[in-house]
Amino acid sequence: MPNSPTPTDSAPRYPRWSDRLIRQLDTFAATRSRAEKVPALILTRQDGADVRAPAFMVREYEHRLSRRRGNPHFQVPHAVVDDAELSGGFLAAIDRVGLRFQLTMPSGRLRLPAFHTCRAVLDCERGAGDFQAQQQPILDALYAALLKRRKTLRACARLADFLGQHLLTGWLQGLVAALIVGFPKLCYGFHLRHLGLRWVAHEANATCFLDAALAFCQDGELDREDPRVRRILLRALITDLRKATRRRTWLSHLWARRRWSFVVLMPEIDDADGPGRAFLGTFEELAGDHPSKPLLVLAACAGPPPDYAAPLGADPDRPNGIADKVFTFLNEGSDEPVRLVTLPAEDDTEGTAKTKIDTHWGVMARRDHPLDWVRPAALPVMAAATAGILLAPHYLWPTAPPAPPSCVTVRTGERVGVTDGRQCDLAVQGDRGRELRDLEHQVAKENAQIPDGRYRTLVFLAPLSLQNGVYDDPPIGLQILRGAIAQQHKLNTGVRQNKMPIRLLIANTGQYFQYGAHSAAAPKAPDVAQMIIGRQRQDHIAAVIGITQSRPESLNAVRELDQAGIPVIANGVSGSTMVGPDSPQRYFQISAPDGRVAPVLADFIRHSPAVRGLTSGTPHAVVVYDPTDIAFSTDLKNLFVAAYRRHGGIDEVKYSEKPGATTPETIASEVCNKVAATHGIVVYLARSGVLPSLLNAMQSAGGQCQPPEGTTIPMITESSPIDFQLHPGQTARAYPYMTLFYETTNAPTPDSRDPYAQFAQDFATVFGGRSADADAAGGFDTVGVVSKVIEDLLPASDDVQPNDIYLWLTAHGVSQYPGASGVLQLDGKNKYPPDKAVFIREIAQPSGITATLLSCGVLPDRQNPAKWGTPPDTFPCPRDDTAAASP
Repeated sequence: MPNSPTPTDSAPRYPRWSDRLIRQLDTFAATRSRAEKVPALILTRQDGADVRAPAFMVREYEHRLSRRRGNPHFQVPHAVVDDAELSGGFLAAIDRVGLRFQLTMPSGRLRLPAFHTCRAVLDCERGAGDFQAQQQPILDALYAALLKRRKTLRACARLADFLGQHLLTGWLQGLVAALIVGFPKLCYGFHLRHLGLRWVAHEANATCFLDAALAFCQDGELDREDPRVRRILLRALITDLRKATRRRTWLSHLWARRRWSFVVLMPEIDDADGPGRAFLGTFEELAGDHPSKPLLVLAACAGPPPDYAAPLGADPDRPNGIADKVFTFLNEGSDEPVRLVTLPAEDDTEGTAKTKIDTHWGVMARRDHPLDWVRPAALPVMAAATAGILLAPHYLWPTAPPAPPSCVTVRTGERVGVTDGRQCDLAVQGDRGRELRDLEHQVAKENAQIPDGRYRTLVFLAPLSLQNGVYDDPPIGLQILRGAIAQQHKLNTGVRQNKMPIRLLIANTGQYFQYGAHSAAAPKAPDVAQMIIGRQRQDHIAAVIGITQSRPESLNAVRELDQAGIPVIANGVSGSTMVGPDSPQRYFQISAPDGRVAPVLADFIRHSPAVRGLTSGTPHAVVVYDPTDIAFSTDLKNLFVAAYRRHGGIDEVKYSEKPGATTPETIASEVCNKVAATHGIVVYLARSGVLPSLLNAMQSAGGQCQPPEGTTIPMITESSPIDFQLHPGQTARAYPYMTLFYETTNAPTPDSRDPYAQFAQDFATVFGGRSADADAAGGFDTVGVVSKVIEDLLPASDDVQPNDIYLWLTAHGVSQYPGASGVLQLDGKNKYPPDKAVFIREIAQPSGITATLLSCGVLPDRQNPAKWGTPPDTFPCPRDDTAAASP
């Protein structure tokens, strides 16, 4: 017995991480995959766990599919097969399932013609005589049942009876009855004898359906609980469900609905002779040979599971282990028709899982709308009107240029929205919009080179503009976008097997990602994520790239895209919440998170001979951070302080990026005085875009900000402005009092085999003399990763969809990808590359020469060095699993 007894005096708790499993079930139930064989899932517990928990979860899941308070609609069609409520074995169970599916439809009516026909045969009696004489009573009974289900046929029969009751019309009764009663019945009989439900004949080893009906009718040789009869009834039900979820006709008002699955819930299958075990056993026997979509069977087991249930094979100790495995099998299908999902023994004693299940959005099916009937009525009229317009002389119908689709000027003076470079302009007028305008022209030029035919579109989503009155460093997204354009040019001009041209769209969210997602504070403001979702089909959007900033607003935008099924591959993002346990399923990033960067910075400051030459002892850290920037700056500060506090002193200075908060002039002297008093180092952990303002203020402050000639103030930054990296000589001359160290994701090497060297050549091909950097390399790699996944999928399907990309990344992933920003690995376990390469470089004074002082992680040569530094001064490289522990 897999589980031990549990006291019954307390309510069962949810197992650990059960909320993630529920979330995957919600996603599948709401959208339904294209997998043909969807396995049934049996929930059980590890030894020593509460055996009641699986049944509790299944019963609670029924509430998620039922009506919400005040809402008359169900979420998806579902039925409960409960051994405690049903008797009569399989037949009672499948009758209950069919009825409940019809009663819980969220929209429209559910017809089950095959199931009702096969079920009616069980209650029919055969006649006497030859084959046709024996079949006639069955045919009559089936047609009578059909009349009850079809209003039109029933109305015709009533009309014939009405005409026969009147003297003046009685002579018509014979003709009318022949046309509208006898002829349909004759066609129905022909259909059952020659064309319809032939698979039933194959199941019963007969030549046609009516011959098979003789075998399982009321007095036939097959018992009502015979396995073949069970298979026929369940297969008929699944056949009807597949027809109900197929795309409707182009005139149907139900065309856009019915993307959900039909769900059967079995709270307990422990009774070996109960209806639940009978239904599940029939499903296992049938689904092994035939498609089972769109039916999802979810059962719970407290005792020994059935022998035919194949273990899921997931790691119950990994937070997403079970949920990811279930999602893979539900969306890719399974050769084993029944899977045993063993939930971890530990319960969620803190109630976190219950809270997340209660507060997380449930399954949402598309609802009825009063205007749904307008489309089928309006389409023929619109088609005729369109044909008239197209065929009319053009001088009768002067055409106006189409309005720009989605470029909007907002109150900050910026233009936000989505464009392909030609449709509309996201750049503001004048010099402030010059860089973005040039990139729009470049994207339009690259997109124009794509020949007519198949292609896939990537959307670069990021803040690409500044608000009026802000004159700090240009948005880092502009340089990352240049890298994406360079990769687009390389891919589209190259020759490869399974080549898929890449088209780019530019999406500007405005400064601070202000218009990236829906805002409750400004519900009528533009929502750029929804603009992207609205263009998903017409532009063949495969994924969204970029993001470039860790902010609550950017995370909300990713959540909206995730809800729409669009994967996101981000770069320049490091906040812990972006890759935390609650991050969206379809989110990945190629940049290292704060949890990896902070310990590296702390270790470098502690050991670096270059830093020690400018400070004394173990350097005192004067940490400058933004308390209002919780997702990035405060998160990085907290992780850095945790890693460094045991080794050296720390002072914290608050500095905000947003106007009206702490200004650089108010903290410049404070920073300099603390560095001079402690002979320490400035650790700048705020946004790179406002670093020049602080340095300029320090230069103008005088006092301790002007060190004696021949000395400098040391400063290290998590990231530095683009111009600092591209023009280190100018930086050294502009700030002669400062020695700057900065962390980056790549550093040029003299080795021509280094992917960064090849990237620099590809970048120069498009942008000439403009220098490349690590940020551009990240944009280059995001396009490359998505393109690789698309072309890996092409041999299996020409129609690569966004969900296909997500499933491939989850199941197969990208391993050892030789990126310009480092060796990359992404998969279902790794939302960001493990042991991502991290470099720290120095801009020396007064020469401005740049040197790489630290190189840790998986380097471009695929080596993962154990130490950094130059002998004899070498020190261990922090790794992801040991970064928090310092030697």
